[in-house]
Amino acid sequence: MKLKKLNFFLIFTFLLITACDEKKETFFDVQFDQTELQFGKIEITESVSKKVRIKNTENSTDTFVGSVRILDSPEFTIDFTGVLTLQKNESKEIYVTFRPTNGQEYTGKMNIFDEDENFISEMYLYGEGATPVSFSYNNSKLEFGLVKSGDTKGLDLAITNSSSSGFDLDLTLSVPISDFTIANNIQSLIIAPGITETITIQYSPTIPTSTKSLRIEHNSSVRPNPAEVQLNGIMDETSFIITSINDGWNQFENGQYDKSIQSFQEAMNKARIHTAYDSTYGESMHGRGWASLFNTGNVNHALVAYIDFSATMKDYSNTVSSASLLDCLAGKAISGVLVGSTLDRYQSVVAAANDLLTQNLYYKFSHKSSVDHKDVRMALIQAYYYLGNYKEAANNMDILDPASAPHSSDATQLLIAIQALSGSL
Repeated sequence: MKLKKLNFFLIFTFLLITACDEKKETFFDVQFDQTELQFGKIEITESVSKKVRIKNTENSTDTFVGSVRILDSPEFTIDFTGVLTLQKNESKEIYVTFRPTNGQEYTGKMNIFDEDENFISEMYLYGEGATPVSFSYNNSKLEFGLVKSGDTKGLDLAITNSSSSGFDLDLTLSVPISDFTIANNIQSLIIAPGITETITIQYSPTIPTSTKSLRIEHNSSVRPNPAEVQLNGIMDETSFIITSINDGWNQFENGQYDKSIQSFQEAMNKARIHTAYDSTYGESMHGRGWASLFNTGNVNHALVAYIDFSATMKDYSNTVSSASLLDCLAGKAISGVLVGSTLDRYQSVVAAANDLLTQNLYYKFSHKSSVDHKDVRMALIQAYYYLGNYKEAANNMDILDPASAPHSSDATQLLIAIQALSGSL
């Protein structure tokens, strides 16, 4: 009897224990270390990664086996694939990457599932795609022109952040130590999309010419960085140049040809530094030509003068005065026939003399009244003679010496008449 009661008790206890084991449930408490992940505004095609920690807490009843996946948005990705296995109190770090493809807001969810695909936990993902910064400025070069020493000139530069930009334009501005400065010492700017800001660059000359660049460092990924705006300025030395030219003519008129050449040369040295002085450079060269022509102490005086007159007409005809151009024509004709030696040079004398006499039949050189249209016509006659065009030479002798007209076109007789007349002019 006692044995039966013992067997019954053992069987009952076994069934009770078994029933309790069957009622015990598995529970997982697997959590992200944050409830949401904010990426903020990211430029299209760029990417940002952030770290997330997943932990199987001590509240779980067992080792967790499952997976972690992102839903709703392919712009969010993780660096983990496969089975996620975590012991109790064990954690794992994974990286979430956001790479936007369009200018819009993105949302997604990162979920944890157990091995039976039961939902365990989730975290929300947020990010915004934005177009790159695009900007422009109204000038790629600031030309300050002529500015007198001691004066300051300012030019404005307008910088615009495009309305299509997805970000503020962030600029850092600098100019090397020089004659250029940024007004108000502005070193940085932040410009919202669609907005234009204006800065002023100032130029205070201390040297003859200045060329520097405004350096613009920026946060645009679609433009070379840094951007640059060229800055050019010239110290205005017009007064010095004009004074030197006037000195040159005064010395020329007083017969001081060496000093005259020197004054014209000093003017040219100042004027050669920039095209802004082209007119005064041409005027100086033309003056140097006349001073050289009369400086007979130099055996090459006529050739030096001819070169100056020719260069002035070729390179500065649009900048010197009309009176100076007539003077150059006269000087070229007179010096050219003195140099002679080639058919081309005599032909150039003919062209210059005819051009001058067509424009001003009674030309007179303002800086030396002894030089006038008669000298030019004599140069024309001599050039015709050396070219073998005796008829034209004789015709022009008739104009120059009507009392002896008509002049013979015989070469010998014509030469005698030319020599006699040229000696009396």
